[in-house]
Amino acid sequence: MGTSSSHRSPSTPEWERVKQLYREPNPDPHEVASRITSALDAATRRDMSGPGVACCLTSLLRASRQVADDGLAALVSTADRPPLLAASEAIRERAERAIARGGLASRFSDLALNALATAVFEAGAGGSSELFSIDADRTATALGSYATDQRLHCLTLTFLGHDFDHVYRYFVTRDTSDFVGGPGLPTVAEASQLRDAVSRHCRETAAAVAAAAHEEALGAALHLSDEAALARVQDVLADLTERGLQRLAATG
Repeated sequence: MGTSSSHRSPSTPEWERVKQLYREPNPDPHEVASRITSALDAATRRDMSGPGVACCLTSLLRASRQVADDGLAALVSTADRPPLLAASEAIRERAERAIARGGLASRFSDLALNALATAVFEAGAGGSSELFSIDADRTATALGSYATDQRLHCLTLTFLGHDFDHVYRYFVTRDTSDFVGGPGLPTVAEASQLRDAVSRHCRETAAAVAAAAHEEALGAALHLSDEAALARVQDVLADLTERGLQRLAATG
């Protein structure tokens, strides 16, 4: 597929349909997302829920269980920085180390690490917009509640939405610079606005996938060995990713 940021999208008829939108005035973000989704080959769709991505989600789910059982201090020290920021950094670092140990690094695992960090902000904020003023108790309550209230599937969807956001932001960004100055994207600012609109639509669409049926499997995964837990979580992630892609393809 060519996922390096130095590459452009493949020269296929499906990707040319995407690029055509960047040439036209006022490209519709929903149509852009739909055409990108339809242009993805089978390997790319599979890699979007690959083991490195699943490792990020597993780290997030395990962190929720750990905080629920033992408090935020078991996850990270928050003495010198805002608790939510410290939690986000700690969970991301855990996932990064696990990816390195397992040799699971890829472009999509890199994007998933970024998504993991922003997903923790949303999950740990408990609906507050004042992210860095939330104290340790509120952060622990918010993060731990997904495990204690059997809402791990909701936490999974939070991650999935952020992952789709980062992935589609990447897909759009790697091509739009070629079209800035044209009728579709007259300025860099308009290219950025389109990227943001596409990624927001993808995040909201992925986060709306029905996932409650996976709650039991996600909860059980946290009691398995690392290898078995990763495999179980990846199965769930693969199903939700594919259903998210189907929804996006249908919204154009």
